[in-house]
Amino acid sequence: MFTIGKLFHLTHVVDDLEAVDRWYDDVFSVTRFYNGYEELAGRNASLIAIGDVIMEPMMPARVENLRNPSVKRFHDRFGQHFHSIAWYVDDVAAIAARLDAADLRLYNLVGKEVKPPYDTAAIWTHPRQTPGQLEFALSGDYIADPRLEPGWSSDPWRRHPLGIQRASHIGVVVRDLSAAKRLYCDILDGTLLHEEHTEGRKQSAFVAVGEDTVVELAQPLSATSPEGRELEQNGEGIYSLIFKTADLGQAQDFLRDKQLRPEPDGAETIILGPEQAFGMVVGFTQRTLPNDPR
Repeated sequence: MFTIGKLFHLTHVVDDLEAVDRWYDDVFSVTRFYNGYEELAGRNASLIAIGDVIMEPMMPARVENLRNPSVKRFHDRFGQHFHSIAWYVDDVAAIAARLDAADLRLYNLVGKEVKPPYDTAAIWTHPRQTPGQLEFALSGDYIADPRLEPGWSSDPWRRHPLGIQRASHIGVVVRDLSAAKRLYCDILDGTLLHEEHTEGRKQSAFVAVGEDTVVELAQPLSATSPEGRELEQNGEGIYSLIFKTADLGQAQDFLRDKQLRPEPDGAETIILGPEQAFGMVVGFTQRTLPNDPR
């Protein structure tokens, strides 16, 4: 048996890591606890905290003869875009066995396909099989996560003008909502919280995963909807990150002061589109998701 814990990080592939780091600093007042080059992964990356959410902006390493070209291949295909979701797990071997039993391919840090039993601190799925790549890692084996240290507090971000309380949910665009629910609920032991229909746009299922994450699985109902355009352009995968804010109006004013153009997305949510957020959709909402246990 395995237990999925906290969200480890949400990975964001970018063109220019230095420029994106400056943007995160300016808009979110992040705590950066890593910045460096990883030869085995073929990338340069930062790890930053925005409240209790960890982001990993990364770009392909600018070196010859990359040992692992997977990040470069992703960037060549999709440009700047969300890449993967990583969770902590208490038993990598156990979750690898579960994924393997579901006929899902698994990979190690250097992008080599592996089969259980396999002694490793982390495992990755194939993004075409699990709408976007998923990573499962043992806590503490890669980096000193500041959220796990005594005295950590996300209060500075609650006092920030964006009023960030936590992540509301991560959006994942899928072709087949039933298949996506089987993955998240049956294989990953997630809990289905709520389903909803947005007329002419999408059918959604909100699933709680691990200690602190909710994923919105969104099947487009129209090719011209935002999710439909994303599916057509990039295929299935991670599409958005929506933060829960205490004051939507204050957050909107702050973003406008930063020369950004937040747009309404329903009555209680605003978003920054990919052209404003280095290929991401980032939003802020006052909505409380139905049956949300957090």
